[in-house]
Amino acid sequence: MILTYFFIGIIFTFLMDLLIEYLERVNFPITYDFEWGMFHRILCIFFWPFALTIFLISFIKNYFGKND
Repeated sequence: MILTYFFIGIIFTFLMDLLIEYLERVNFPITYDFEWGMFHRILCIFFWPFALTIFLISFIKNYFGKND
C-alpha cells in the first residue's frame, strides 16, 4: 500500500518534470522564477495528491480563462 503511494508519486513527479522541461524548451512564458530542484521533487513525491489538486485547479482556471 505504501509502496503504491510512493510509486504513484514518483510517476506523477516524473510527468511534472517532463512537462516543465518541455515548457522551458518551447519558451513558454512563466510569470515567476521557479527552479525545479531535487527538494521540490522529493516534496512532490510525498505530497502528490496535494500537488495534483493544485495542478488540476490551475489547469482548469487557465484553460477556461478564469485567471484571478
